[in-house]
Amino acid sequence: MSVALEAALEAIRGAVYEENERGGEARGIVQAIGRLVGVDLGKDPLDGNVWSPANMRRVVTAVDALRRQNAQLRGLPPGGFAPRPACVAYGERGW
Repeated sequence: MSVALEAALEAIRGAVYEENERGGEARGIVQAIGRLVGVDLGKDPLDGNVWSPANMRRVVTAVDALRRQNAQLRGLPPGGFAPRPACVAYGERGW
């Protein structure tokens, strides 16, 4: 390996480690949320890779389904927000 290439790799090493650490933290959060909504990322990964975007998307899909179910149970549209009635004066309520 050339001296210039070694110097370039050394210059970016800290940024690469930092990005890898941040990605690990994000994967941990996705896994924790998955546990809360009943998705085990390690069980039958979609493409054989637990941390692939497609496999982690299962968590997002489960959270969205839970959000939609909550909206339905509350009698709201699937988006989860009731239409704002024109007759309500939100300023009078301190909003």
